[in-house]
Amino acid sequence: MEPITLNWSGGEDEFLLRLGELEALDDLTDDGVLDFRFRLSQGAQRGGLAFSPVKIRHVIACLRLGLIGAGMDRKSADRKAKQAFEDGDISELNLTAYMVISHSLKGKDHDPLATTEAAEAPTAFDGVGSTETA
Repeated sequence: MEPITLNWSGGEDEFLLRLGELEALDDLTDDGVLDFRFRLSQGAQRGGLAFSPVKIRHVIACLRLGLIGAGMDRKSADRKAKQAFEDGDISELNLTAYMVISHSLKGKDHDPLATTEAAEAPTAFDGVGSTETA
């Protein structure tokens, strides 16, 4: 799976949660990454993503792990995720975390369908010398 490139409060970066990062986020969050994703989405029902029932450390960990999964070194990813919290808005960070998790869980992109030209209709011989379209 390819990383997703996002413009967020930390700049423009690639994010990807591979299996190892997803398992680490599972271990860090109270009820696992799928529940964490669901709770991130609940902010919209509460009046804004800033009101999502999530812990700040889980959001920062998700962003840090997504940066690491896309190839950033651990120290830079940790510094960048924490700086984004200081510089940004929690609504933005919640949305970014939601998008990173969603992208990482969406599965493989399938090959596009091949285009084929329509085949000519077969003809049947009626025995008299004319042909009829089947």
